[in-house]
Amino acid sequence: MNTIVWILAAFLVAASAVLICLLIRLRKKEARITELLRDTAPQPVSTEEMTTAAIDQFLYDKCCRYMVEKRPFLVDRYAIQDLANALFTNRAYLSKVINHYSGKNFRSYVNYYRVMYAVELFRKNHSLRIVEMAQLSGFHSNTAFYQAFRDVMKEPPSHWCSRVRKNSLKR
Repeated sequence: MNTIVWILAAFLVAASAVLICLLIRLRKKEARITELLRDTAPQPVSTEEMTTAAIDQFLYDKCCRYMVEKRPFLVDRYAIQDLANALFTNRAYLSKVINHYSGKNFRSYVNYYRVMYAVELFRKNHSLRIVEMAQLSGFHSNTAFYQAFRDVMKEPPSHWCSRVRKNSLKR
């Protein structure tokens, strides 16, 4: 009888040891999974951050609407302070918002609207010369117009104008 008790006791010890090893492995895997989930899970955004983002987006939308409706960019020396005053905000905050949402600095942002206005003018009147387009769209120099036009439209204004004229003749 003594032998059977010893065999059962040895079996129980061995089974317990195997069970403990399995539990340790399971806990290690669980810890790894928890760590991976924590690293890949999106971090919660505070209400304050959401509110700030909404205010920033609102200001940027207001800025874009103002540029389209009022066309302040037609003034050749238009500055960020002028836009900030019109929108009742400060220029540093406005600059940060424009940079964030448009990916451009203020000068490039204004020049974009100027170029798009020049394009609109030319489409209405194909007889406009490039110098006239530059002056009418708020640029203070032809060089600035050429550079901005090339940045926005990805081609020089002379090529673009020729192509548009040619396409309008085909119709």
